[in-house]
Amino acid sequence: MSKNAIKISLTEFMNFVNKSGRAKATVVVNAKNKREEEYQHFKDYWNPLKIKIKSVHRKNGTHDDLRKVLNEVNEERKENYQKAIDGYCKFWKKRKLEWFNPPKKTWTEGDIKIELNPELGLQIRDKFYVIKLYTAANENIDKRHADLILNLMEKELREKVGGDEVVFAVLDVKRGKLFENKNKDTSLYFLLQGEARGFEAMWKYI
Repeated sequence: MSKNAIKISLTEFMNFVNKSGRAKATVVVNAKNKREEEYQHFKDYWNPLKIKIKSVHRKNGTHDDLRKVLNEVNEERKENYQKAIDGYCKFWKKRKLEWFNPPKKTWTEGDIKIELNPELGLQIRDKFYVIKLYTAANENIDKRHADLILNLMEKELREKVGGDEVVFAVLDVKRGKLFENKNKDTSLYFLLQGEARGFEAMWKYI
C-alpha cells in the first residue's frame, strides 16, 4: 500500500457523503483522529453480531443459535443487540437461507482506499443475494442512502460474482428491511468518485 494511502471504512465514507457543509469536515477530522490514535476497525461495536450471523448461516443454524450472541457481549450492548437480533429474525422469518461466500474488493479512488466487504452471501429460494449489513443503533437507513452503497457495490463487485443472477442489497438490521438493487443501477457512481476526491482533499488539508 502506498504511504499516501488513506484507508477509511465504508461507514465513514457514507457518513461523509450524506453530510453537508461543516459536518463533512467533522467526519474527516474524526476519521483522521482515529487513525492517529491507531484505531482499528475490527473493534467495531457490532462486530460480534456480524460474526455470529455469518457463523449461524454457514452452519445452517437457527434463530436461537443467533440469540446466543447476547451471552457473549457486555451488559451495555445487550439492549441494542436485542433490537438488532429481533430485526434480523424479522427479515429471516422461517425461510431457509443457504450460505455462499460473498465477494470482496478494495475500492481505490485517488489515495482513498475502502474495503467493500458485504457480510452475507445468501440464497433465498431461487434468488442469490450479496448483503451489506447496516447496524447503526439510533439511525435508520432510507432508500436514498442505501442506493449510494448499492451503486458502489454494483459497480465494483459485479465482476466478482460471475453473472447477473446475483442481487446486491443492504439490510437495515434493526428494522429487518432489505433494500435491493434490482435494476443494477450504477448512475450514482460518478458522484461517489467525486466525494472520495473531496474526502481526500480535506484529509490532506487538515
